[in-house]
Amino acid sequence: MAHYAFKHLCKDLLTTRRTTQCLIPCYRLLYSSIRGKPHDIARSLKDRLAEIKERKEKDVVRNNIGFPLQNVGKHLDNKWLKERQKYEKNSRLKKLEVNLEEVRQSWVEEQMPNHSYVLAEHYGIYKDLFDHCFFYPKLFMDIEYDVDEEFVMPLYLGNRITPTEAQNPPHIKYNCDPNTWWTLVMSSPDGHLEKNDAECLHWMIGNISGSDVSTGEVLCDYLPPFPPRGTGLLRYVFVLYEQTGQIDYSSMKKTANCISLSERTFSTVDFYGRCQDKLTPAALSFFQAEWDPSVQKVFREILDMKEPVFEFIHPPNYHPNQTKYPHKQPFNLYLNRYRDVKDIQEEVLKEKLKNVSPFQPPSSGPEYPLAKLYGLSKKPSWQRLHNKHVALKRHQWKDL
Repeated sequence: MAHYAFKHLCKDLLTTRRTTQCLIPCYRLLYSSIRGKPHDIARSLKDRLAEIKERKEKDVVRNNIGFPLQNVGKHLDNKWLKERQKYEKNSRLKKLEVNLEEVRQSWVEEQMPNHSYVLAEHYGIYKDLFDHCFFYPKLFMDIEYDVDEEFVMPLYLGNRITPTEAQNPPHIKYNCDPNTWWTLVMSSPDGHLEKNDAECLHWMIGNISGSDVSTGEVLCDYLPPFPPRGTGLLRYVFVLYEQTGQIDYSSMKKTANCISLSERTFSTVDFYGRCQDKLTPAALSFFQAEWDPSVQKVFREILDMKEPVFEFIHPPNYHPNQTKYPHKQPFNLYLNRYRDVKDIQEEVLKEKLKNVSPFQPPSSGPEYPLAKLYGLSKKPSWQRLHNKHVALKRHQWKDL
């Protein structure tokens, strides 16, 4: 009996050893796939080290060209913590009344400079306007565009405003000493149509007395935003500079109703470099805008030129070299991977036009889209799947 048990034990051990030896190559094969990009596309170690070295050489010390940031004392936070219990109790009893104007003023005094810096850094304002120099805004500009006689569109830090809403010059308010002088500049680092590294000057007013913008000297008339079609969202930046005194801007003054884009070529770095002894950036605000029908009016009636239209050319997706007999690949999906995107879009458009009639309103589609596919079981599986995707508007058919 013992001999029989020992015999089967040895047999089990040998079987387990063989099984383990057979599993080890499979385990290694499963996790031995190449990670990352293929060798013919991925950068070599030499290229990566050269890129890191070039990046380090470009790193420069960033300078604060504005006013020093005032540190908010901890006594304000401690005051809030002491009064927090009272606020929470009144809030639960629905007796808490908050003065929003006081909250806004508190934010302007305590958090606005740092919040403005973070947002401007996120949107690349300092990098594209001041060549990586920066400043902390000490003033808050309250900028509003008139939409109609009743409503206005406020400008915050990076919100979207349509070119229709920004057709006329905005109203700008800020609190300052009435005996100071200011310069206001509105430019777009993305809006120049001829030079990628230049800005388009939209508005410039110098020698503003106090906070009354109307008292300033108009150096460049207001030009509405004109983001061309196909370029996406463009940035439009307002920068307010504090002057040490009145400045002679006669050499920088543009002609009245200037419509020449070459004459409106502007560089914030060069402008500040020439006047850095007399100017200090004190406030910053910006918005984003993209094309709408009002841009056509700006090009035709104001700039007197044809409207340019741009198209984004998508980079081709990486696919391995096409083979004649792909292994375990659905032939219809495999062939679509190597088709031109425009050919696929043309096929979708033709399918969409089949259900469009100029004499009838557009239909919302059937309530049960798969019902019309009933009885088509005799067709090949790939064609049934294709019809299902078309009916449910999936994959490339989502725009039907």
